[in-house]
Amino acid sequence: LPSLILPLIYNLKEKKDVEVASTKEQCGEIWNTVCSRAVWQPMGFVYLYNVLQVGNAAWKQFLKTVLEFTSNQLNSLLIVAYVLLWLGIMAYKKFFITWSWRSVYLSTTLLNGIFSALQILLIKGITFGLS
Repeated sequence: LPSLILPLIYNLKEKKDVEVASTKEQCGEIWNTVCSRAVWQPMGFVYLYNVLQVGNAAWKQFLKTVLEFTSNQLNSLLIVAYVLLWLGIMAYKKFFITWSWRSVYLSTTLLNGIFSALQILLIKGITFGLS
């Protein structure tokens, strides 16, 4: 897995002798960026949506005891979740930035409901022939 990162090392070439703005100027630039509605509104939505998600220890226990997932499999699921989170952010940036907040909220909540229903079906043993 670490070997997949090797091709990206070329992009990490650092430029030398570049003028660096003062700390005050950098903080001012960050503040101006954060004050922009195009920044604080999406970031506020992402923050609130993720804060309101409650972790479910019982689900992890179900995966480990009933479905007999190993620690490696659970960690792999976590990595996949992080990759999907990144893909979701990129999809929002590329496609959904022009949608209204109401549409984004309703569609993401509906998608979350679908996955929650699939979890319930998994608990009930209804897997549609998938093992």
